[in-house]
Amino acid sequence: MKKRSVSFFQVNNGNCSLVCVDEMRLIFDLKGTENQTSWDLLKNYLPQKDGKRILDVLCISHGEKDHCGGFSEWKEKIDNDELIIGSIWHQDYDRTKFEDIKDLPEDYLALQKEINRRRQLGSDVFGEIEIPLKGRDDENVAFKGLQIPQNVAIKVLNPHDNDAGSPDWDKNDLSLVINLEISDLTILFSGDSGAKAWQERILPNILEKNSTKDWARSILLIASHHGSFTFFGRSREEVRDSIDPPENYESLEYIKPQNLIISANSRFPLSGDQSGEQPPHYAAWKWYHKWFIENNEVQEEEKHPEQFKYTADGHLRIELGDDGWQWTDDWSPDDDGDNGQKKGFIYRGGVTDRGGSEYAKK
Repeated sequence: MKKRSVSFFQVNNGNCSLVCVDEMRLIFDLKGTENQTSWDLLKNYLPQKDGKRILDVLCISHGEKDHCGGFSEWKEKIDNDELIIGSIWHQDYDRTKFEDIKDLPEDYLALQKEINRRRQLGSDVFGEIEIPLKGRDDENVAFKGLQIPQNVAIKVLNPHDNDAGSPDWDKNDLSLVINLEISDLTILFSGDSGAKAWQERILPNILEKNSTKDWARSILLIASHHGSFTFFGRSREEVRDSIDPPENYESLEYIKPQNLIISANSRFPLSGDQSGEQPPHYAAWKWYHKWFIENNEVQEEEKHPEQFKYTADGHLRIELGDDGWQWTDDWSPDDDGDNGQKKGFIYRGGVTDRGGSEYAKK
């Protein structure tokens, strides 16, 4: 059986996912924990060659701190010839053109600097590639210059051509939305995409067309903006208080998720939340819960059904074995590359109060 696994890390209200497919490593978004940088969190999962760590693909959905957190350290490793990142996938939205540089996060500036360096090279050589992904792109575009493992494919739902230059769109609206397929497992990485992106771009340009209507269908849905109401609508109060399904509820009919992954520092709250409260939000739980009751045999009294996977409870990992894809608590990488000892994470559960949670200990 091929070694294939997907890991979702607790990163205190930010998403970070590691995908291992045979010898290939892909990371979707970066952010560390309170005690570990994203580099320290992930480096032991990257193979070594000639003393260098190797990452095949780094995908940054958009340039906010909770999605590219710690990249300054990754950039330092690249410059010191300690790390090779084969390809960087990005949304092609340069914040320095629209915002004051002094207001931008250091990690984002380091990321944009690396993208610009690669763009100037214009190379298809592993370690020098940058790929701005657009809606309707597929693996033929994304995996340029890489060897694609068997039964791996992606489809890009957002952003779309010419969006980056429009004043009506920003870094969140233009967040990458990517559907990754590994064997028979499909994972929708939705970034910080909200109702605007789905209603004005993804639905009319992709999902309502016969040839691409199944592009969003996924077994695992990573909740947009870590469980925010913005996926369902542009007004928290309308999403929270509405009796009728909100603006973007219909998108779940295209996604048809079997599991919902909430990468945030707590479980969904079960009572109304107010303006200013950070996600995850009750307003989102209300409609995700309703959809799973109607479609996935969840009972009304199951407030946190097993289909809702919370990184606040500990790191999540799903792995392909002889019996198919299974959730597992084994968090040790195969080898740390130095002395043969296993290091990594063991699931120990976590506190899931509204105010935050403990992350799994090393």
